[in-house]
Formats: sequence, C-alpha cells, structure tokens
Amino acid sequence: MLKLYNSFSLSKEDFVPFEKNLVKIFICGPTVYDYTHLGHARIFLTYDLLSRCLHDQGLQTDVLVNMTDINQNVFNKANENSTTYKDVAKFYAAAFADDLQSLGITSVNRLAYVSDYVSSIEHEIKKLMEQGVAYMAHGNVYLDVSQVKNYGKISQQTQTQLNLHRLDIGPGKKHQEDIMLWNCTEDFDFSWYSEFGEGIPWWHMQDTAVAFENFGKNYDIHGGARELLYPHHEAHLAQYQLLSGSETPVKSWVHVGLVLSDGEKMSKSLGNVVWVKDLVKKYGSNLIRLYIFSKHYRDDMDFSEADMLAKKPLLDLIYLTGAKVSDATHQDITNLINDIISSLQNDLDSPTALAKLEKICVEVKNGKTVNKIDFSRVCKIFGIKI
Repeated sequence: MLKLYNSFSLSKEDFVPFEKNLVKIFICGPTVYDYTHLGHARIFLTYDLLSRCLHDQGLQTDVLVNMTDINQNVFNKANENSTTYKDVAKFYAAAFADDLQSLGITSVNRLAYVSDYVSSIEHEIKKLMEQGVAYMAHGNVYLDVSQVKNYGKISQQTQTQLNLHRLDIGPGKKHQEDIMLWNCTEDFDFSWYSEFGEGIPWWHMQDTAVAFENFGKNYDIHGGARELLYPHHEAHLAQYQLLSGSETPVKSWVHVGLVLSDGEKMSKSLGNVVWVKDLVKKYGSNLIRLYIFSKHYRDDMDFSEADMLAKKPLLDLIYLTGAKVSDATHQDITNLINDIISSLQNDLDSPTALAKLEKICVEVKNGKTVNKIDFSRVCKIFGIKI
C-alpha cells in the first residue's frame, strides 16, 4: 500500500482516497508572468511520478492545477508590455503547458485560470461572512483565524509564533494573523467589482475557490513547494475547513523540497533561475527526470549541471537494456522490479528505486533477461522514454 508523508500529521500514512478508484490532486500552479524554472519543474515532476505510481496500481487521477493570473507581477508585466493581463497570462500559460509536455508530464488533467473564478471567490467569501468568521475592516475583507480550530498546525507554529508575522498589514484587523480575503484599498491598476467593493480577490482565497468549485468538500492530495506551508497552505486549509465543515477536508498534504542555486532558493527575484526550456533543449527530459528523482522529493537539492551529467551513464544503461529485452524475465529481475515498486510505495523513495533500476540494467548487461512488458512498465512509471 502507498504510504505518503503528510505535512499535517508529520508522519507517513497509508494513503486511501476518499473515492475507491479516483485520486483527486490539487497542485498550486504558477503565477503566469514568466517562464518555468527547474524549481517549478521539480514540483510537477514529483506529482507526475506519484500519478504514474497510482496508475500502475490501477487507480485513476484527476490532477487540477490553478493558474494564478490575478497577481501584481502579472499586472506589472501587462503594463510594461502595454497589453492586458489576460494576454500575458495566456502567453506564459501556453509556455508552461509546452514545458510540461517537453518534460513528458502527462498527469495534469486541468489548468484553471483564477480569473475565471472571481464570482466563485465572491460567493465563498460571502458564505464565510454569513458564518460570522469573516469581517470587513477599512474596506478589506479578512478571515478571523481565531474561529479556526488548530490554526497553525500545518505549519507547526504556536500562537506566539503566528503573532510575530506581519501579515496583510491594515487598520482595523481583529488579529495580526487574520487572513485577507479581498483587497479593496490598494491600487493594482486592475480590479473587479464585488458586493464588498471594487478590488482584488486575494491569493489564498483564489486557490480555495478553484479547488472547492472543482472538487467540492474534500479531495485527496494538496501539493506544492514546502515554502507554501505558511501562510498560503495554512490559509487554504483554514478556509476549506470552514467552507466544508470538516477538520480534514484534504486527505494528505504533500510538500516538495526546494531547488537551490549555490545554496540559495532558485527564484526569479534573485535572478538565479535555470529555465526548463533551456535544460530540455540541452539535455532532454530523460536526463532531467533521472536527476530530479535521484533526490528524495522532500529534500532540498542544490542544482549542479555536473550532478545532472553524472546520471548520463545510467541513462545509457537504460537505453542498452531497452535494446536487449527478450521474451522472458529472470526471477532476479522480477524481484528487483518488485523492489522498485515497494520503494516508490514508501513515500516515493525514488533514489532507492533508481538504484534498483540501475541494478536491473547491470544484470541484463551481464546476461540476465527482462521482457519488454516488464521493462516498459518500469520506464513508464519513471516517465523515461526509450
């Protein structure tokens, strides 16, 4: 049985979806104002590996990715280019889809533009206000987190720690840590009309409305980078709990470690990014996958082209094995395939699984046999094209 590390419980748990044969996955998607870098790619490659493992076990997946097009960076890019935010979002969303395709990521079922959900966001905020857990202050709308049971649990923060954050600073807030839902007081050059006033639906509520409209009161896995634990995922969980009436509307919170560059987080603002489109052109998707999966998904990894190139001998072995498939599979190879599946079932332990794959290739090189179906199965799980 698949075990996943749940950030909510801080433990590996047996994964059993809400519905028998369908796994609903929400991934926090890109803010569509620039190209995809390797840090983003690692996130989507991880959930592609997870989806492929689930498919191998006979389960279907419904993977939903939100596209954040209501954002100051998108608006700024539109102003710089004398165009509309929708044109900016459309261009970079298409580039994102191209990057997913070039990486062989086939698991994403739906891309949801936040701007298509503004009426849903307004509706969900209104429900929270009717419950008495959201309020207006100085023209903005906030969620009163004192009404949320166990607020701070997913980011493992005490009330004292939460109080230290200067979050959504504004007059009239009941508590410093209260979450903004709708912003009517700042000028972004773009705005939407609502019954709360003319303004911007805020980031945390955007994702909640997208997930709630598509998945309803519960879904199985929420994914994203570990850096989103606070405030984004803490806010998302709080909102979802109140809207769904459930303390655990999401089965598993699965977070991916960061990709670093010379010890610093890879980010556009720091200018140390490595673009996916350039990496794929230079190295191909197979080598990128072997490199990303050589580290456990929960660990940070410091990008190194030398480390990526160090996976080339393994890729060559995989190609050699693909060319040497036969009609039968030796029992030792069958045992190694079972070990690969077991490793991946253990919280996606891809480094161990790749070590077993390398051993299979060496055994085949030395004369043991593997048939095409068995070897293709393994390569399909990793997304390696032979």
